[in-house]
Amino acid sequence: MAARLTLISVPTGNDRRAPHFPGRDRLDLPAEGLPEAVSRCLADADRLVHPPEIAIGAGHPAPVETTKALSDLDYGNWTNRAIADIAGAEPAAFELWRTDMTAAPHGGESFAVARQRVGRWLASLAETPVVALCPTTIVRLALVTALEAPLPLIWRLDPMPWSATELTRHGGRWALRLT
Repeated sequence: MAARLTLISVPTGNDRRAPHFPGRDRLDLPAEGLPEAVSRCLADADRLVHPPEIAIGAGHPAPVETTKALSDLDYGNWTNRAIADIAGAEPAAFELWRTDMTAAPHGGESFAVARQRVGRWLASLAETPVVALCPTTIVRLALVTALEAPLPLIWRLDPMPWSATELTRHGGRWALRLT
């Protein structure tokens, strides 16, 4: 039997006109009012997982659980600050963060550390189909981890808000399922 994971990219309220480093603020998702495709996906889920900062309204038939493995990166002292402001005020630190996946000049978590966290979670998944609601960065990290791709590839992946990305695992190897 194969494992199936559907990752739903939850918008964090980050303004694309003035993007900022997100925090881990609580985000309440209503049981109703979600995009129709997302509602269908949630209704069909055998197991629903999300990070602690995302709260889902009642009414889902699937077991719902939280895991810190799906929490967004800890951006340290850059949290909730405009990306353009950091790039202007701390250009060397910003460039280091963008190019060295092990660096955390903001004092928080590096991409490499977050990838390990997401990788442990992926490895722990049983054969039960799972729907995971998570921040876009976590979707990116899950993809590069599952596909054993180089970590800098995260900059070339652009999951849209509320998009669903499906991965399947057969014999210990993950594959991206495109529909």
